[in-house]
Amino acid sequence: MPFALLSTASCGLALLLSVWFLVGTWANQSTEGKLLKQQDEIQAHQLAVQSQQQQLQAQQQQMEGAAQLQNQIGPAMLRDLAQLSVSNKNTKITNLLKKYGLEVNVTPNGAPAAPAAPTP
Repeated sequence: MPFALLSTASCGLALLLSVWFLVGTWANQSTEGKLLKQQDEIQAHQLAVQSQQQQLQAQQQQMEGAAQLQNQIGPAMLRDLAQLSVSNKNTKITNLLKKYGLEVNVTPNGAPAAPAAPTP
């Protein structure tokens, strides 16, 4: 009899441990699924951030190119406009330059001086 009781207790304990192991496995799988989902969301956010960084870099390069173009061509274009306004006696160009704060000064030899910078 004591052997049967011990055998039944051992079976009951084994069954209880098996159920506990099964529940623990289900809980671990559920947690693992949640972690994988979060990891996928994080990767999606990282890709979005990388895409935005690339767009920002492209915009910065475009702005730098425009600023460089402005610094190279802007003064020469203003000088040419001033020269056209003097050589053609075109008051519309002169007024346009004045509208933006630039004044055309004629030098003694008849050529326009560089337009004066706008006053603040």
